[in-house]
Formats: sequence, structure tokens, C-alpha cells
Amino acid sequence: LTAAADSRVTAAVSLSGWGNINRALAGQGAPNLFWYEVLKLSGSPWVGMGRLSKSVSPHFRAILAGNRSEEVVGWCRTRSPEANLQDLCGGGRATPVLLSNNAEDRLFAPDAALLYRQALHGAGCRVETMLHEGIHAMAELPGMLGFSDAVATSSPLWSRVLAFLDANLKPGAAPPPPPPPALSFQLRQPEASVFKNYVPVYLDFDSWPSPRVQPSSYRLRGDALAPPQARDVAAPSPPPKAEECTRRLAYGPDTGFSGGVPLLSPFVSAAAGVQIKSYRRAINSSSAALFVAPPQAAPLRVCGIPNATFHASSSMDRFQLAARFFSMAPNGELELLSFGARDVWHRGPDPPYLRPDDVRDNWDVPAGGAGDVVVRMAALCTDVPAGNAVALGLSLHDPTRAAANSDVALRVDVGCCGASALWLPVVGASGGAAL
Repeated sequence: LTAAADSRVTAAVSLSGWGNINRALAGQGAPNLFWYEVLKLSGSPWVGMGRLSKSVSPHFRAILAGNRSEEVVGWCRTRSPEANLQDLCGGGRATPVLLSNNAEDRLFAPDAALLYRQALHGAGCRVETMLHEGIHAMAELPGMLGFSDAVATSSPLWSRVLAFLDANLKPGAAPPPPPPPALSFQLRQPEASVFKNYVPVYLDFDSWPSPRVQPSSYRLRGDALAPPQARDVAAPSPPPKAEECTRRLAYGPDTGFSGGVPLLSPFVSAAAGVQIKSYRRAINSSSAALFVAPPQAAPLRVCGIPNATFHASSSMDRFQLAARFFSMAPNGELELLSFGARDVWHRGPDPPYLRPDDVRDNWDVPAGGAGDVVVRMAALCTDVPAGNAVALGLSLHDPTRAAANSDVALRVDVGCCGASALWLPVVGASGGAAL
């Protein structure tokens, strides 16, 4: 924001920051209730980490209630760098920007970071992006406390930051370095632990979207996921029966899916390699659904933003869809790889004061009607090992988000045939456009 307002700023580094405050507080229309409470606590005099602006609580309560008044939208807009792209990137400025975010950050999520990267790049800024394993500020904090990159892990973050500043603030002081990659994405490694002093692996991409990463669709077929290659065989399997093509979900907090302990579980996952797990046998089939693909014959590398598309019909005008991407072991153990939630709300046309860069979450289908709902999940870079199966979980509530509708009479029918699918950004896949 400072760089956008002051042309004397010739380069900017964002460490665990945000591009759009609405996307952070209520991404996909689903209010981030847990992190709002963390923000309130961190800004309290009892913790002493700073003073939270008095405007945050009333505006978040307005967002929680679905208030999209011009005043609330304007409050979000003035605090969002994405609303100032012309000042930052246009008019020949093309300000160099380095973004650093973390894959288990539930506040400034990695999918939002990639969307921010694309917005900057599209507006003309020169952007370098690094996505690391860890929770909020986990990659950046050791260096900010004065430790070197070699402490705990040999993270390349601070050497990249210093090289970026040297190249853009001291031009000509040294021979120009080779062009840095557009995106460096840390690969999630099962053995990763800050206590082991392991060497992290980053996948570098010269451009993003990258031609090396292509979307692969896993179509819903009854309770199964049909992988891409299954649609290319000469003798396709018989189509599912009509009754298998719709799955009805009821609202209920007991789904059988584990999200772990907020803040603690993502930290332990990134710091000690202890992953968040659920079990197929524990899934509550009335309030949750699990769709499973055949086991992988070879490892599958996923790097980017997973999406799930559901053809849905609801008994009420407002509901939430929570999607989870799992790697399922042969014994039914489900390792949580990524997840996301979207509030779906039929409330009429968007107001005229919304701009193209404002976040929209309206659904144009009234209760009883049917339409496609896309749920974006957190960006990641990981491998699904051979022998494990890709699995997609679905429920009507993510416990870290405010419930869109907790009425026990709520029913949502999801089409298990046709357009409903899990879309994975697969490294080395062929066909389609990169996510």
C-alpha cells in the first residue's frame, strides 16, 4: 500500500501478507471465524502484540452477517493492495514485488497469495513469489528474529530477499544475477521437521501459470472418482444408476472429518511432519460424503490450487460447501492435503458499486434450483504416493469458518454425475490450461 501511494518506493517485499483483506477475512464468502478471534486476541492489551484498529470488529461482524454495503466494501478496498494495482504497477512503474507466503497459513492462505501474484503480474508488476511449508510467518520469523537461513532449516528465503533488494535498489553495483524464477514452491516432504535440519526442496517455475502444470479432472461417479485416464479406455465402465447420481447431505457438525486443532495441528504438521488424519470408517454418511479414486499406480505430483466443482441444489437460500482433498492409504487412513469452504447465498444481483477487483460470492440460483458451485482449496505442492488413492471429502460446514446455515432441516443434493469433479493441478499432466 505504501509503494502504491509513494512513487519513491522502487521495490516492495511482502512477507506473509495479503492482497485482498476481504479474501483473508471471508474467503469465498465464508468468514474466517477462528483467525478473527486470534486477531482480536493479538491486539488485546493482555497479549501486547499491537493495537487492533477499532474499525476491525464492527466491519468483521458486518461481513459475518453478509452485509455488502458500499461502506463495508470500501473499508475492505482501502486496505487491499489489489485495489491499488494501477498505482503500483501501471503508468510505466512496473514496481518489482517479492511475495513470500506459507502453505499452511489459514489467515493469508496460499491460494489467495497466488491470486494476488496473478493480479500483480497481470497489472504489469514484476513479481517473484515463494510459497513455503509452514503456518503464518513460519518461514519468515527465524530471519526476522536475527537467525540465519541455516538455523533449523536451510531455507533460501532471506538470501532471495537480499538478492532481490540488491538487484532492485543497487542496480549496477554488481554483475546482474540470472533471472529468478517466477514461482518457487516448496515441496511437502513426509520427513520434513525443523528439528532434523533437513534441506527443503523447492520446485521452480519460470512462469505462472506454468505449461509444466496442467489440470486433471476426477469426475464424480456415484461414490467414486473417475481419474482422467479412465475416460480414455476403449471399454468404459457402465454408467452409474440414476439413484447413484445424487448424494443428499444434511447439516451436522459430526462429519467424521478431522481438521485437527486450529493453529496447533498445522504447526505440528509443518514442524514435525505429523499430518492431520481422518479414517474412512468414521465418516458420517448423513452429513458428509467421501469420493475415492482407484489407487495410484505411480506417484502423483500436485502443485497449485485444487478446485472442486459440484452441481448442487439446496432446500434453502444459504448454505456452505466444505471440500477436502485427501491422500487415502490402503487401510482407509485419510491424510488431509488441502481444504476450502465456500458460502453459497442467493441474494439477488451484485450491487452497482462493486468493481471487477472486488470479491464476489453471490449464487444466482434460488432455493430448490440447481447450479454449479466451485470451491477453491488451499494451494499446495505435494506427492500422492503410489498405492494411495486420491479422495475428495464434502460436508456442509468447515469448523474453522462461521456456519452459513446451521438449520438441521437444511438439505443439499449434490450431483454425482455430469459436471461434478475434483480438479488437480498435476505436474507433468497433458492437455488443458494451467491452473
